[in-house]
Amino acid sequence: MIFIASKESGAVVFLEKHSRFFRKFEIGFNPRHRDAPRLPLWEDPAKQFSVYDAIKRQIDAEKALEVQANGDIVELMDVEYRPAQKALVVLIHRASPNAADPSYRKKARTAAGKKVQLRHAEKGDDEEQSVSAHLVIADLTLKSGARPAALEEIPGISMACVRRLVAVAMGEYTYPFNRGKKQIETSSSFSPQGVKSETMTNALKKGHLGFVTLSRPGKPDFVDAAGLFKPEREVLRLRVKGEVDQSNWKKIFSDLVTNAKEKGWDDFKVDINLDDNRSRTVKIDREDEASEILFVRSEQASFKTALRSCSDSVVDEVIEKALTIAKSN
Repeated sequence: MIFIASKESGAVVFLEKHSRFFRKFEIGFNPRHRDAPRLPLWEDPAKQFSVYDAIKRQIDAEKALEVQANGDIVELMDVEYRPAQKALVVLIHRASPNAADPSYRKKARTAAGKKVQLRHAEKGDDEEQSVSAHLVIADLTLKSGARPAALEEIPGISMACVRRLVAVAMGEYTYPFNRGKKQIETSSSFSPQGVKSETMTNALKKGHLGFVTLSRPGKPDFVDAAGLFKPEREVLRLRVKGEVDQSNWKKIFSDLVTNAKEKGWDDFKVDINLDDNRSRTVKIDREDEASEILFVRSEQASFKTALRSCSDSVVDEVIEKALTIAKSN
């Protein structure tokens, strides 16, 4: 088991052996030339260009990595196409050369015992503490042209990091197509969009609101005119202390946003604590504050397999559960 400090809450997050959360996406691999065909997820690399081949080439060239500001390394480690499941799977690692070695404790269970024995794991000089995640993309095309996908949620491996790495691989991978008698080369973009599958009304049946955050252009009177400071945004954070539930949130938000807009506030976000001990920050549309709010919510899956914090190969059960979530309505 590995633990990671959450940036948002400062809490320590332990990865569980038999449970993972997944976030649903719709992923577009769109050609940069409007007349070009979309790449298939997989074809025999000797015969046809494909998304698989683009990512595989980047991995084989050891170019599919990004060093973070703190020295951590996010890297695409492997890509596989699974014909039986009709899915493309990308294995991602995050390695931390500077992470402290984990420790394990054993507490005495006798009536008088409060003693704790600690065992410290020590890494070798050439080792890095690491975690891994799977990105699973179904070989299924939606009406929009996108493909359903799910990313295993591991702290430190977000879609923002994965997006940059895959986008570079797709951008550097060129393929030809014919327009009339002329052959043209193009490449593809990588466009993941989170699937908004949860409503505020449903989430508040068991969840509760934490804070509402308002912001507006900053106009502080005390800033001088010497050009030393430039006002950006003024932020107001409101703690929700009263009862806001699925029956009254629309009226409360509508009144709040209407009154706040009159005072110049133009951006509104709400923190909701969900029933799975996770939280989401959701944006309120200032032009449609009384309507139902949709947001992206992670889905939890249980596993028979004892999952390790880091894997050097794709895990079959993770693929199965991720595909089920990706293709669910």
